[in-house]
Amino acid sequence: MQIPLTSFIDFVLKSGSPKKTCADKIKVQLSEPYEPAKDYYKRFREAVQELHSKGHDKKELDKLIGNLPDKKVINYGAMATGYKKFIGKKDITWFNPPKKDWIYGDLSIPINPEIGLEWGGDKYLIKLYLKSEQPSKDRIASVLALMKHAIPTKNHIHALLDVRNSKLYLFEASMLSLIPLVEAEARSLEHLLS
Repeated sequence: MQIPLTSFIDFVLKSGSPKKTCADKIKVQLSEPYEPAKDYYKRFREAVQELHSKGHDKKELDKLIGNLPDKKVINYGAMATGYKKFIGKKDITWFNPPKKDWIYGDLSIPINPEIGLEWGGDKYLIKLYLKSEQPSKDRIASVLALMKHAIPTKNHIHALLDVRNSKLYLFEASMLSLIPLVEAEARSLEHLLS
């Protein structure tokens, strides 16, 4: 069963009856085919990837995003502003980030950093966090631990970017201590989905 990383981390961070509700949502999600039209952030992710992979200036981001339905204008505007602030004056080059599935039991969690960027002599594998609420410390640590565990490369810095707040969180070795907990949660989710 392939579970999106965001859905899996949502499950990991819940407790009590909300954990069961989250598992039920994942079960429904698994029963429906992926529809790009329902992927709220798809255009933003693709615009950022094109911005860097084609070597565009950050001012082009809004143009790459294109015309949006009214309901997305404010959110996408906030993300674009935050992302351009993050870029700032960095001299950035793009590389294709490695991707890998984290497999535990019957669960497969795609670990797909959306962007691979190099600046200042360092290469960053960056997962974009696009929601409006700030990510919790536990969410940041869980995502980065899974990224490092699934893609254990030594020549990249694993990072999570809170896009709207232009804040880059970097992997710390202590985060790997969460892996046994994440594995236990995967076992629990697998049981609830069976």
